[in-house]
Amino acid sequence: MLEDKDYVMRMIHESIRMLIRLIFNRDIDKNEDMGISLETAELYRKLITMADAGEINEAENLLLDGLRENDKTCFETALLFYEKLSGKDDEFLAEHDYSRQEIVDGVKYVVNFYGYGSLLEVFTEDIFADEGMET
Repeated sequence: MLEDKDYVMRMIHESIRMLIRLIFNRDIDKNEDMGISLETAELYRKLITMADAGEINEAENLLLDGLRENDKTCFETALLFYEKLSGKDDEFLAEHDYSRQEIVDGVKYVVNFYGYGSLLEVFTEDIFADEGMET
């Protein structure tokens, strides 16, 4: 069972990593300069601080309320936010009324919002089928 959860976490990470590599030409697994504005960096830090404090739903609401069409820095911030959440253990997520499925749903929503839904489907077509998660 633990291996299944690790698999899902890795697949979420790899899907987000691949999207960022293809769209932004950056690798989140390498210490590269992300090239984001100070405002975006501050928002990201605020979201992660909130999530780490257990205010995951509130952080997600702040993130989603701030999405702006054609603003790729918002898109990248959202992807990084969900990637960070995917690294949280199930106990932490459950304790704060959040789930892996909500991470998947959040990624899907953001990717569709920015028009890359078909690209995500290519990566996740069968990823969550074993877990009962929808793509």
